Amino acid sequence: MHLLSLLLLTITVSVAVVGESMASHASQAARSCSASYRNSSQGRRRRTTCYCGERPVLMTSSTAENSGRRFWGCVNYGIGEECGYFVWAESEKEQEVARLKRKIIGLKGKVTTLERILTMAVAVALFTLSWNIIEVTICNLD
Repeated sequence: MHLLSLLLLTITVSVAVVGESMASHASQAARSCSASYRNSSQGRRRRTTCYCGERPVLMTSSTAENSGRRFWGCVNYGIGEECGYFVWAESEKEQEVARLKRKIIGLKGKVTTLERILTMAVAVALFTLSWNIIEVTICNLD
């Protein structure tokens, strides 16, 4: 019975070490990505007047595809006399950064899922190996 307890403890420690190692690598990658984003340029360029001659106003998109995205539009938008002026508030570089951030979030979710699967697979493999060692040891005692 003492041998079984020792093997189960070994399995638990091995699974914990694998999990901590993976979490450490994921955390380091996230910090690196965050630092790169903070160092990027944040410049914004826009027209000083729309086609009506008025100053554009900063608005927020409510469409499903661009929900929450900010844009400059005609001050007369929604009252039937707008000129159609429209420019996204962020630069192309910022759009790319935002797209990549969404992609990173999706990939982090996949990595987390794969880490869990791998941790379980390691635990099952170690348990199976331990069980086989116990069986062989018991059979040799008889």
